[in-house]
Amino acid sequence: MHHYFSENIRRLRKERDLTQEALAGFLGVSFQAVSKWERGESYPDIELLPVIADFFSVSTDDLLGVDKAKNEEEILAVIDKFDNGKYKGSDGSLSFMVDAYHKYPSDFRILVRYMHSLINDQADAGDYLKNKKEIFAIYDRIQNYCTNDAIRMYAKNLMIHYFKPLIRVENSGVTEQDMFNLIEEMPAIPDSREYLMSYMPSDHEKVEKGCQHLFDMLMYYFDNAVSHFSRSYMLTGMEPTEEQMQKAVAALELIVNIFDLVYTDGNYGVCWRVAIYNYGYLGQYYHRLGNDEKALEHLKKCAALAKQFDTMPNLTERTALLFRGATLNKQEDVAVYLDTSLCRQMTHHMLENYPLSEEFKAKPEFQEIIDIMK
Repeated sequence: MHHYFSENIRRLRKERDLTQEALAGFLGVSFQAVSKWERGESYPDIELLPVIADFFSVSTDDLLGVDKAKNEEEILAVIDKFDNGKYKGSDGSLSFMVDAYHKYPSDFRILVRYMHSLINDQADAGDYLKNKKEIFAIYDRIQNYCTNDAIRMYAKNLMIHYFKPLIRVENSGVTEQDMFNLIEEMPAIPDSREYLMSYMPSDHEKVEKGCQHLFDMLMYYFDNAVSHFSRSYMLTGMEPTEEQMQKAVAALELIVNIFDLVYTDGNYGVCWRVAIYNYGYLGQYYHRLGNDEKALEHLKKCAALAKQFDTMPNLTERTALLFRGATLNKQEDVAVYLDTSLCRQMTHHMLENYPLSEEFKAKPEFQEIIDIMK
């Protein structure tokens, strides 16, 4: 409770834009006393608590963090549901996070996820100005008053991704340079937790686990770079030339070969979804380049992996040399929501999204590929 009081009085003072000296003057104490309260080194006299609570228009229970102590478990449950897509329902994440925000409006962990939901909501609606005012207000509140760097970086990352479509909206007031300015403020790879956990712990097993996680993340983001490189023309709204498609094929063949070298047991770890998508992209590119034999080969591999992922247990032991002893939790470690079937996703892509000709889709071999995913 003492810990929560120090957090609360510091937050309330900053939200009122007060200095420690100003608050001390109102309460009739020294600014050193206020400083000690905020550092958790001392506690105000009990008769002063109602005065402080009244000044900030909160209850003494809120000031002391009485409710926060017993609500922490519920807040963590909300975070877990949002981060792992367990909130699924007809109303989606926004309705879920609106309720959480109204219940815990002062918790920055809830606030940043509410911001995330607002951005997703307007993206789904195709109206990037729909929640702009509230998104900007939340972002400013987090940057100005939140002392948790991870939350502040989370919000900054969200804002960067929000700026990208906003740049193209007339009269949005956001420029590409605004986005670049935020990107420049993000930490470099050597400052990441994944990199630091690969060598900082003093315990051998923790270092090994840190390295295994870093291997996974390096593969995941290497795949991201390959994917963006191979589909860079899409980012500018262009149709690919034959040369661009050949470059895309070379890049994708490189990453699938590297995956085979790293994930020798066929368990792709956090890269399961992207590994499956890579074969799908290769299939469509080979078809567009006129090599239907290769197209069918890669689409069949895509379908087989999707089926393997959907039917594999949630927890699997990893046996590849670099990951021996590690366990994959596919619900938590792979960016696929609980009620999402990769077979359904890939069936939809092959039948509806990929630029495959009707003649190609009429081939018996193509129908056999679709049947694999049923």
